[in-house]
Amino acid sequence: MFEGSGLSELSDEELIAGVTDATRAEAAAAARRLALIAEVTARHCEDEDESSALKLIDGWALAKAEISAACTLGPRAASAQMRIAMALRDRLPRTAEMFARGLVSAKVINAISWRTQLVCDEEALGLIDAGIAGTAHEFGALSEAALIRAVDFWVHKFDPVAVIRSKAAAKDRYIDFGDTDDPDGVVSFWGRMRTTDAAISDARLNDLAHSVCDGDPRAGAVTIYVLTGQEPDSGDGVKPDAGPAPESGPVPGTPDDDRVEERPVVEPPAKEPAAKEGGGADPRPAAPAASTGSSPGAGITLDGAIIPAHLLTELINTGAKVRPLNDTTDLASEPRYRPSAKLAAYVRMTAMTCCFPGCGKPAQRCDIDHVTPWPAGATHPGNLRPLCREHHLLKTLKTGWTPTAHPDGTTEWTSPSGHRYATKPLAPVLFPHRTSAVDIPRARHITLIDHPDREPDIPRRQRTRQHDRQYRINAERTRNATAIALDGDPPF
Repeated sequence: MFEGSGLSELSDEELIAGVTDATRAEAAAAARRLALIAEVTARHCEDEDESSALKLIDGWALAKAEISAACTLGPRAASAQMRIAMALRDRLPRTAEMFARGLVSAKVINAISWRTQLVCDEEALGLIDAGIAGTAHEFGALSEAALIRAVDFWVHKFDPVAVIRSKAAAKDRYIDFGDTDDPDGVVSFWGRMRTTDAAISDARLNDLAHSVCDGDPRAGAVTIYVLTGQEPDSGDGVKPDAGPAPESGPVPGTPDDDRVEERPVVEPPAKEPAAKEGGGADPRPAAPAASTGSSPGAGITLDGAIIPAHLLTELINTGAKVRPLNDTTDLASEPRYRPSAKLAAYVRMTAMTCCFPGCGKPAQRCDIDHVTPWPAGATHPGNLRPLCREHHLLKTLKTGWTPTAHPDGTTEWTSPSGHRYATKPLAPVLFPHRTSAVDIPRARHITLIDHPDREPDIPRRQRTRQHDRQYRINAERTRNATAIALDGDPPF
């Protein structure tokens, strides 16, 4: 790494000085990036009339699409960057200046923008901004808890009602799944609920647990109830370690009926045929793993979760169905707008995520979109891509985003600014033995009656994003004011 750069010739003092300079340059580059993001956002959102702001694809959504593609970020991450950028531009200019000089890190700026979001009074915000900017260069040396306390000190001094009461204050009730420390095949979950709901849930889960078994009762009961929506049947003697596991839904390639499963799993990589004793490969197809007990490779769900080989084997051996994915040669054009279940499954399992640049929404939660609109474009695997609802609307409403399909499954997007971005399907990367080119059907010439004054019948918002945000801020300030009135000001 960095061969020929002469790093090995630097003294210890010069190395540390170099690390310091690089850290400051990194912060300054991040500040420049956020300033650019703020300008993009402002050009789309400032001077937007209320009628445009009430559309589902409003100025914020248009800016978010540009930033998502340029930064290779998902929609939520792009929105978060836009919020921070606009806070620095419009609310915290002095702090932004410190950031531009590389004196504070992006992590510190993230915390500052979050901890000051409830401040509404411009005079108080100016005083808080000045106070933070005067000491921001010291924040990087603080622990996370100390950093929060330092920012909250200035907020409390000038606007006590605007102090964020907790990290989860904006989410009164929630459930989160997954942690970086989770072992393969196991997902932790945690959340928050009302006290009364917790008492009811605790009693309910205990009842469910007693109806299952002695082995891991609470976990088993929760799994059965959450995944199937049905209570465990104690009469059948269902246990977490016996009988078909609750996770053992179909592992589909091509469903037998018109239904596409909620969480399909891409088939594991094919194994080489076993050699016979006399030499040479056995020409007969191998028996399914479910019947032989052989261990398949790892599987992957459409939301990106890895199913380890041992767990996939257990699922197969306890009743999960393995259905092979159709080959492109078996999937011709279909004479209708809505694709069949097997064609939709192929499109989703090949792409695995939304095909818009930066978007990682799982394909099973996406619409199946015609790249060349139907009926000019065929309902054919080469002309179909999964798009989440927001990006589907972005394309349908002719906002300037134009996709082009390629035979290898790549989708090339041209943005309103003329930039080009290419997205690749995930399945061929994970399972290269399934890679195959798909012919792109030629678009048909269709004569349509043009209605220039007619807009698509797209639902509209009841309130603009800004109104929603202000409503949440006012609601949280009201809760804080009530807490202060009952308990007094929090100590610092």
